[in-house]
Amino acid sequence: MFTIILLLAIIVNKIIRAYIKLKQMKSNLNIGDRKYSNDVKLIDGESLFNEIDKINRSIRILKFENSILYDTALAIYNMASIQELLDTILARLVTHTNADFGLIFLLEKDELKLKSYSNVLYEELEKTTFRIGEGLVGWTFYKGQGLLTDDVQKDFRYIRCISDTRAQITIPIKMHEKILGVLVLGSKKDSDFGESDFKLINTISGEIGLAINNAKLTANLQKENENNQRLFELTKRITSSMDLKEVSNIGIEIVTELIEVHSCTLGIFDKVDENKINVISSYGDDKKGLEFSGTVEEAFKKKHMAELKTDKGYVYSIPLLSKESCMGILNINTKNKLTIEEIELINGTITPLTSALENAFLYKNVERLATRDGLTGVYNHRYFQNMLDEYIRKVQKDENNLSMAMIDIDNFKKYNDTYGHPIGDLLLKKVVEVMRSILRDEDVIFRYGGDEFTIILPYTNSEDAGVIMEQIKNIISDYKFEIGDKEEEEIEETALDAETIKESIFKSEKLFNSNMFKKWISEKVGLSKSKLISNTFNITISVGISSLVDVNYDKEMLIKNADKASLKSKRSGKNQVTIWKPELNMD
Repeated sequence: MFTIILLLAIIVNKIIRAYIKLKQMKSNLNIGDRKYSNDVKLIDGESLFNEIDKINRSIRILKFENSILYDTALAIYNMASIQELLDTILARLVTHTNADFGLIFLLEKDELKLKSYSNVLYEELEKTTFRIGEGLVGWTFYKGQGLLTDDVQKDFRYIRCISDTRAQITIPIKMHEKILGVLVLGSKKDSDFGESDFKLINTISGEIGLAINNAKLTANLQKENENNQRLFELTKRITSSMDLKEVSNIGIEIVTELIEVHSCTLGIFDKVDENKINVISSYGDDKKGLEFSGTVEEAFKKKHMAELKTDKGYVYSIPLLSKESCMGILNINTKNKLTIEEIELINGTITPLTSALENAFLYKNVERLATRDGLTGVYNHRYFQNMLDEYIRKVQKDENNLSMAMIDIDNFKKYNDTYGHPIGDLLLKKVVEVMRSILRDEDVIFRYGGDEFTIILPYTNSEDAGVIMEQIKNIISDYKFEIGDKEEEEIEETALDAETIKESIFKSEKLFNSNMFKKWISEKVGLSKSKLISNTFNITISVGISSLVDVNYDKEMLIKNADKASLKSKRSGKNQVTIWKPELNMD
């Protein structure tokens, strides 16, 4: 096609040159205005020239259109983004029309925003956004009609975008009947664009619109695929862990990757008090907890995202729904309002995140059943064996020490036989509560079996462990467990306060309220009223301690020696703490 057009252009140019030679010959012959028979031929020649000139212009226009369409097609084929497409099209139009500058505005929400500019610096742009109907750009979009303006300074609709602009072509960019934006070609000379330029740009604007729309569709499809792939990868990350804290951290990390946030907090509703929210993970400067009010309360009650505009930006509370119930809240603070696309991304993350949190809770419960003692809540004997192995490896690697305490409640069988197993169970719980309040965070309690407990004290020698266990022994032995005789009074339990225990105020207070057990025991255990009157007792513990260094990091010897030391405490009168030494006499 291009070759044919080129050949036609060459032929036309030859005809034009031939005609010019004929004119020159007429002048040289001084034919003047006399009417000769050749005049008719000259007149026919002029008509032919006009036709040829017309054809030549059409060919140039067609060539220009083909050039632009070719460039556009090439840009679409090779484009890395829609921005590259816009920049390529605009640069070609500016070059082909000899315009001083070119601008492309596209509709975004309710405004026409500058998306591409050519042959002008960004600093020279005085206006980059137009409302629909505002200026020549907004008017063109509103009316859907192009404008050829010889001098924009004389048009009352004109709002200056680039200084010293005179002539301007303003064309709506259409795809069929839908207007996508506005194309502007400007010149700093009056009447610099002709009708042919206007018609040409107006003609190909539809092709430009189609190219832009296709590019948008391609970009959207590519972005959707990227988002789907991203969500797939994020879902894999979320579901890769069974730890509640880790899952929450991954969830927060994902949200901050998807959108720009000031802060982000993930909280789980308390099982006992649903108005209380336990923060599991957070990001950003705002380290405050979540309160059951405002958007959080709305999201919880209505089971959908709640939004609030504030002085600092926007707050979004997204419920974490589990089988129609709200298990938690994802709270997000942003500077800008979230777009529909961003909300869809967040919603796409919430479902796998909630499922992962559910699985983490389930795993935690299963793990608890497998590793915890059902009565006291401390770790069980099986977990003690595994955990002790881990601790020994760690302290041996660090060339450090570790102590272990074996605790046995003295005469526990007597309490069970006298007051029943429910009372015995409660005593076990209270002993654990006392030990927890005294021990350090790094110390770990285990129920070894029956009325026996073990404690691992990392990075602690036997002497320091002895000091800690003496304190626990004294607090327990000084406290009186008492059952009173006022059946009609309300049953209540006095909770142990950690600081109170540490300050040894046990001597002046009762662990059990005098009326606490009377009604409960008579109903649940079946003891007679006479047996409940004035029953007061103390409990004591016998403790044995061994150190890992003393047994050359041998696990079995560590346990055996702690047990020996505990037995020594019992045989020596009970209510004692014994530290194992090689010379310890068990006879």
